Amino acid sequence: MENLETKEPSKYSLMVKPKLLKIREIAPDVTLSFTEEQYIKLRKGIEAKEMEDKWYIFFKDDHLHFLRSWTGAEIYRAKITREKDDKGKYAITEFYVESDEEIINGEDHELDFEIFFQLIYWGLLGIDTRERFIKKYGERAKDSMFTWSIFGRLFFPE
Repeated sequence: MENLETKEPSKYSLMVKPKLLKIREIAPDVTLSFTEEQYIKLRKGIEAKEMEDKWYIFFKDDHLHFLRSWTGAEIYRAKITREKDDKGKYAITEFYVESDEEIINGEDHELDFEIFFQLIYWGLLGIDTRERFIKKYGERAKDSMFTWSIFGRLFFPE
């Protein structure tokens, strides 16, 4: 069987100060649960090919690693687990965020979650959830420079 997963990049840096965030505490109305088909898509990741691609996402040892493509710095990491009560379902219940102030500016965990959410649903699964981000961040999200700096071409495909 062909390996369809994005390869681990040759150069990247693991989180310096990982901080664990529990999704139920940040977004109690959201459950990140996935079917077998979605799990396969998640494992494929995203390979940054051009400067406009802001994220490199790869799967290794049951974890999704979210790297900024220019620096190779790991910003998010999440373990995908098989749900105990359903054999065809997977879930993410918590994730790590880089909290080193030399790498990340500020501590806005709601924004971290919304970025993480967009990267998973729109970036990896192809489910258009961009309106959620725009509604949540209003005028700030409509500022194309703010949104471009976070997502790049991922949010604004051709």
